[in-house]
Amino acid sequence: MIIITAGRENDAMRSADFTASATRSAAIALFEKEWSVVAHLTHPNIVDIIETGQFEERGERKPFFVMPLLPGETLDQLIRQASHRLTVERTIEIMSQVCRGLQAAHDQGVIHRDLKPSNIFVLEDDSVKVIDFGVVHLTDMTSMTGMKGTLQYLAPELLEHKTPSVFSDIFALGVICYEALTRRKPFARPTEDETIAAIRSYIPPPISDINSSASDSVSRTVHKAMAKQPWHRFSSAREFAEVLRKALRNEPIEYFDPAKLKPRLERARQAQAEGDYQFAKEILTELEAEGHIDLQVSMLRMQLDQAIKQKTIRQLMESARTRVEEEEYPLALQKVREVLEIDPQYAEALHLQQQIEQHRSEKQVDNWYRLVHQHMDGQLFAQARMGLEEILRITPTDAKAHGLLAEIDRKEKEAIKAREERERLYESALKCYECGEVSTALEADAARGSGKYSEARAAYNHVLRMDKQNAEARAGLRRIEEAEKEKHQ
Repeated sequence: MIIITAGRENDAMRSADFTASATRSAAIALFEKEWSVVAHLTHPNIVDIIETGQFEERGERKPFFVMPLLPGETLDQLIRQASHRLTVERTIEIMSQVCRGLQAAHDQGVIHRDLKPSNIFVLEDDSVKVIDFGVVHLTDMTSMTGMKGTLQYLAPELLEHKTPSVFSDIFALGVICYEALTRRKPFARPTEDETIAAIRSYIPPPISDINSSASDSVSRTVHKAMAKQPWHRFSSAREFAEVLRKALRNEPIEYFDPAKLKPRLERARQAQAEGDYQFAKEILTELEAEGHIDLQVSMLRMQLDQAIKQKTIRQLMESARTRVEEEEYPLALQKVREVLEIDPQYAEALHLQQQIEQHRSEKQVDNWYRLVHQHMDGQLFAQARMGLEEILRITPTDAKAHGLLAEIDRKEKEAIKAREERERLYESALKCYECGEVSTALEADAARGSGKYSEARAAYNHVLRMDKQNAEARAGLRRIEEAEKEKHQ
């Protein structure tokens, strides 16, 4: 853990911060090694190290360093305050001083590794001090990726765990300059993974699109400092500062000479005209990564993006039509929805979507009608009615469905009436069979040539003519036969 206290160097009549580092032996060794170098860096734009040493606390030796207590505020504070305080001219002057201090450190082989607005101190007279050289190692500022430094200012190569270099510091300078001129962090995202993805591939919009006071030349200069590949950035902090000042004065900059850019743009245009969108895209991406964000590159990028978009839409629409012909409506609809994600107002896709929905509805209606008729044949009227309700939910004005609902009501009433008639006949048959004694009924039958058994048999047969599978009627006939057999025995 880092321990920070405030102290005052009375003999030297200086105000000072008193800072102690972590207790681990490796951190102590690293502290002593790095600060022995940093302490000897003497430059107007690098904070002085007044003293380094060790002190004892609870039986442990801990290293410390002493810096002046500076009057002023950090660049981070300036950025967050009213924007009018950070004009383009003032920002470039501040960044030029940062570059001078950083160049002095680089000349001594010292890489800052944690450049960010809060490590740039602007004094009351607008002079600048770069602070916290190497402190990233002391404080163990390690992100979830295992990388040391503040993530949104890390160069892409540091995401691959490559060694920090002059070029990674220059990338951080570019990000800081962009933030100071736009008050936006170009790569900051809600999550660490999203921030890493942005650093690797996202090209921020030109500064001049956000801050109208910044020229296109200033925009291109800062974007070159933020180039994705180290070799596309400026070779030194000194060069970055020189080009920034040239851009501020609207002087010609060799890096952005239109004559050098023209052949590459022509190759990109030719590739696009021949339909080789991938090659055209690679050229433009490389140009943008180098900091070429002028109007020609932007216009060609817009044209290429539109061409790729239209090609993708054509392929998806062709696939959707093929799926419709094969009656694979869910797959067809999926392709159409992909088109509408690209262009929500694409008329052809909207029309095809409507057709597919119509086809799907018709197919669903056909399936429901088949089930309805099956239920009607089985006299499952409740299920048939539910099927018709589903049809009417899809097509509320379907006359056939409304007609079948009326037919179901009629057939259901007929079925109820027939069932009641069968039950009445069955009860009548039972009464004929069960009323009185069997011998009395048989004697009456024999005397008159007919009797109650005959009436009962006629009733049972009548029921079976209406319901061939009626178990009760069949059982009644069997009982009559058994009774007659017993009589004759």
